[in-house]
Order: sequence, then C-alpha cells, then structure tokens
Amino acid sequence: MKAASLSPMRVLPSAEKARFARKPEIALAVFGAFLSYTCGGCLSNEYVIPRAELSRLAQLPPEQRGQRVRVVQDLGDRRGEAIDTTQPPPAPAPGYDQGGAPPPEGYVEGGVEPNVGIGVGVMIAPVPPLVPPFPPGLPGPGFARGPGPRGLPNRAMGRSAPAPRGSTPGRVGKIGGGGGKDDLIALVIVVALAATVGMVATEGARYDGEVAMYPWQPVHLRDGNGQEQEVPLAEVAAADAQATSKAVVMDDEGWGLMRLGRRPLDRQGFAFKMDIGGFHSSNASLDADGMGFGLQFGYFPHHRVGVLGGWSIAGGSDSAGKSFTRNNLALEAQVFPVGIWRLYLGGFGHAGIQYADDAAGGTRNGTAVGGGLLLELGLTARLALTLRADYTSAKIRPDGGWQAGELFTAGVAIY
Repeated sequence: MKAASLSPMRVLPSAEKARFARKPEIALAVFGAFLSYTCGGCLSNEYVIPRAELSRLAQLPPEQRGQRVRVVQDLGDRRGEAIDTTQPPPAPAPGYDQGGAPPPEGYVEGGVEPNVGIGVGVMIAPVPPLVPPFPPGLPGPGFARGPGPRGLPNRAMGRSAPAPRGSTPGRVGKIGGGGGKDDLIALVIVVALAATVGMVATEGARYDGEVAMYPWQPVHLRDGNGQEQEVPLAEVAAADAQATSKAVVMDDEGWGLMRLGRRPLDRQGFAFKMDIGGFHSSNASLDADGMGFGLQFGYFPHHRVGVLGGWSIAGGSDSAGKSFTRNNLALEAQVFPVGIWRLYLGGFGHAGIQYADDAAGGTRNGTAVGGGLLLELGLTARLALTLRADYTSAKIRPDGGWQAGELFTAGVAIY
C-alpha cells in the first residue's frame, strides 16, 4: 500500500490574508445590522386607547365619541393595510342603531397622515465612517458608498484616507488605548448605533396622537384575566372602561382611523440619547482636536426636567501626532425651560469621573464636572434631534491640576 503523500503547505496571497483578517470586523457589522433589526420591531395595525381617555369617551354622547380620540400605536405584526378613511364610513353592524347621528365633521375631508417609515438597512451603511476607530476592512473617510456588485460597496470609486501620524496602521482617528480596548470600544459604539437605528425606526416613528373614527368603530376591550370582548365605541359604558386593562382599535377594520396629528414632544418617562461630534482641547498639557461620542439613559419625571447617567468618549491625535483618549462617566441633570414651536432650549450639569490616556501623562483618572447647553427639535411625540455643547473640567493633568475640554455633538433623543 502506498504511503499518503503530503502536499506542501499553501501560502496564502496577501489579498486572501487581508480577507481572513477582516472576519471579526465583518462579524461586527453583521451583528450591528442584526441588533438594529431586533431592536426595531414592527409598527402594528393596533392602536391603544389609554384608560383615562376611554373613561372620558364613555361620558360623551355616542355620536360625539369618535371626533377626537387619543391613541398610541402598538408594536407587533401588521396583518393588513390601513383602510382609506377618505371613503364614506360603512353602515353599522346589524342590530346597532346609529340614532340618526351623521359622521363627525371632518371625517371625509382630508387624508390619512402618512406613516413614518425608515429603511433600517440604509441607515446601517453610513455607521462605520462616523465612528472612530474605523475597524480594518470597514470603509473610512473618502470611501465611496455607492452600490456595487451584489449590493456591496464599490471600492473602485474611492480610497480609504491615509492613517494619521502616530496611529496604528489600518486605523483612522484612533480613539482607544490599543489592541483589545480599541475593539471593545468599537463594539460598544457599533452596538449603540445599531440599537439607536432600531429604536428610531419604531419608538420614534410610532403614532402617538389623535385620530377620528366612526362612532360604531369596534373597540377590543381586554380585562385583567385576558378575556376580550368587542364593543362599538358608541356603546362603551363607564363600567366597561373601569373593568378594562387595555382597549384597542385597529386601522384595518371598520371605517378605519383618520390621523389628525401627533402630540408634541413629550419627555416624561424613560429617555435614551446618542450623539456624535467633535472634541477640542487647547490646554498646555493637551493641544488637540478629535472626535467624540456620547450615550445616555435616564428618566424624566416631568416634561422639562430629567436625570440621566451617561458615558462619553473622545479621542484622536494631538499636535505632536500622539494619540489620546478621554472617557467620562457622569450623572447629569437636564432642564428645558424654553420651548418655541418644536424647538426647546435647555441646559445641563454633570459630575462624575474621567479616565485619561495620552503621551504626556499615561493612564490616570480624576473627578470631572461640567455643563452646557442643549437644543432639541421635536419631530414626533417621542423623537427629537439634538445639538449639545459640553464644557468639562477634570482633575487629570499630569501635575495633578485640572484640565478642560469641549465636546460639540449632534444626535437623537428617544423618549
């Protein structure tokens, strides 16, 4: 029997090596897209009538109940398209008496407010160029993002920008301390961006406002035991409202629901904020510009006042080409005393701890305090665009003194 011959070890070409080396970053991008999808969910055909609103409607004459009804769109599966409410309302079901009441004024005039839709896949694409560090294999500044074969980016249309002085080859705008720390920070930022995209596509876009409906629109009343009964809006009694844990109307049955307009921005409740921008420091111990990223979670007990915990990171290269980072963990109070139309001007103050890493002093940490101004543009009852100017001073100077930096960012707030 012949001995099995051993074939010589195959040496991978450089292009194949690069392809295999990019696998972790490809997996990171795929994970970000998956998280964006899972956080996003779907906007349902069901709209919940708050319990207080149902009690209010039960006190009105039947023919007036459908003129203005406060609803909140639910999350879940959509079973069908919304009914066109520009058409005349249907006849009531057999056995129901309209009492000669015509449809409320404004039912047929006007049109249905269009649904807000966001292409999650499209929003994921520009994420890597915005986030330092840029993992090898993902596009950096100057990368052409036009469609290529099989939906991949067209690399022939642009080049990746050269790495700045003092940074690791293959990275642009280094923001971490190197190695695994860079990868961990990149992972957290990509995950946060993906989660933000998903929440904007659902919480930010879901309808929260008033609708008009036919008085005989079916209302699904569910009690605390999970039992459900279907009652026309005109026949909902006060006792029904008291015994109901959830009241639901649907835009794909009956005459449908005509959207009359969303509520203005309402911050009360839990809040999530994410922003990206630039960092500047002109201190003697750090003369540098870089990029910054911020993430906040918190609660607003009142529409104008809230408390949030936050993490911000800034980094880049100083005037000598040496990399630096600033990580800030803080508890922050926000207040919005001024509101004009959809614009809200506010301020904030925070205190916490800052972790610094640079060539001048190595790695150290110290107390950090700061504050600044906030500007929000309310898009829906739950979504706002934000501008933020932050001045923070931390006791991290190499000689033990205080060192200041400014962070100017833009982002989104989801309430």
